[in-house]
Amino acid sequence: MKLTSPWTPRLAPPPGLAHERLTAALAEDILAGVIPAGARLPAHRDLAHRLSISLGTVTRAYETLQRRGLANGQKGRGMFVNETAAREGARDGARENARIDLSVNLPPPVLTAPMLKALLGRVAEKVDARHFNAYEAPAGRPSHRTLLARRLADERGLAFDPDRLFVTSGAQHAIFIALASAPPGPLAIEEVTYPGALRAARMLGRELVPLAMDEQGVTPESLRAALARPDPPRVAYLMPSMQNPTGALMQAARRRDIADIARAAELTLIEDDVYAVFAPALPALAQLAPERCFHVGSLSKSLAPGLRTGYLLAPEGTTQACNHWLQATRSMADPVSGLIMEQGLGEGLDRSVAQSIRAQAQARCRMARARLGPWLAPQAVDGLHVWIPLPTARARDIVLAGARRDIHLAPPEAFMADPQAPEAGLRICLGNAGTGQLEHALEVIAELLMQTREARLGLFPAV
Repeated sequence: MKLTSPWTPRLAPPPGLAHERLTAALAEDILAGVIPAGARLPAHRDLAHRLSISLGTVTRAYETLQRRGLANGQKGRGMFVNETAAREGARDGARENARIDLSVNLPPPVLTAPMLKALLGRVAEKVDARHFNAYEAPAGRPSHRTLLARRLADERGLAFDPDRLFVTSGAQHAIFIALASAPPGPLAIEEVTYPGALRAARMLGRELVPLAMDEQGVTPESLRAALARPDPPRVAYLMPSMQNPTGALMQAARRRDIADIARAAELTLIEDDVYAVFAPALPALAQLAPERCFHVGSLSKSLAPGLRTGYLLAPEGTTQACNHWLQATRSMADPVSGLIMEQGLGEGLDRSVAQSIRAQAQARCRMARARLGPWLAPQAVDGLHVWIPLPTARARDIVLAGARRDIHLAPPEAFMADPQAPEAGLRICLGNAGTGQLEHALEVIAELLMQTREARLGLFPAV
């Protein structure tokens, strides 16, 4: 007698094709422990009937689960949850009383040990020892640069010579190279922004010019005001897609305005596009002003943060400087990471993993809205973090109070271009903790926010 499946069939929310949404829903529930280790998955025909999808759609989803090491097929019996993957996904449940870290913006751990072992096995079959007995070019292997260029053309509409693309050791490395290669002088930057960009800019001795923001990110008015200074900035660092930490999403019209302002003022742009995987298809600044825009991305949010593979698309006339700084910061591109990237992108693993990450991010954002809704900044899309605008002193108090309850939050100063600014907020990272841990942490944060009901004075309050 065949076992019945404990899973309640569903599809992950759009976007995505039906087989991608089914894969994402199954992967999320396996990793969250909703489907226990060894449990039988629904029969192909039964699942197709219950979800009104084709048999081929179910087959593709199950094949993807097997390839990722989340399930295994047993001839004559059906499809079952992989024991190792389920144990790995449930590990957070055994640590409910441990310190909960909401300070690091990691994606949920979709890339499991079985998936990684299988991926590395396929990479090992293609290893050429010659690449390990010589130095790689600092900019990356030409075939890897061409592969990334094709992916950027497909997904971001960017058409360019691959010689302008540099494979970097993560997005942080790419940001540093861009800041070092861009014209000298003050740097215009979002008033709250990615801490790694702030650290790199300060290390390079850049004066920071904070730019005011609203629910779409940097405002054109604040950029014009900065450019009207006696010593105007010659470079601006911006995150138009799912801004970190606020979650702001710059719409197409605003992006065109920013590009027009930059072109008129001969301002160099550094576009951090790392979170575009969570945003709808909007034109990149590098598409609107390619002659003056550095474009930064990585695989950390769409495949695995430990891979440390990023990229930098440099505008014409800056490639020599980029090569100089690449050679100064590393002697060669990492051949192992390059091979993993080549295999993962070549077989579409990154797209499958990204779909699962987006599905989990949506579920975690729903949890955050259910518990913190009144305090959250408006956010057009779901990603890996939410933002609570607060006076700086109040945000600092909550960080300290959270630490006493074993909940670790990044201090507001980490994000502030002006450390003395009276207004900032709290970034709540949703991907690093297990779902049970996250639910507990959100309840504690809501309790701390309720203890004093100060007026919301932070960045772009809800309208």
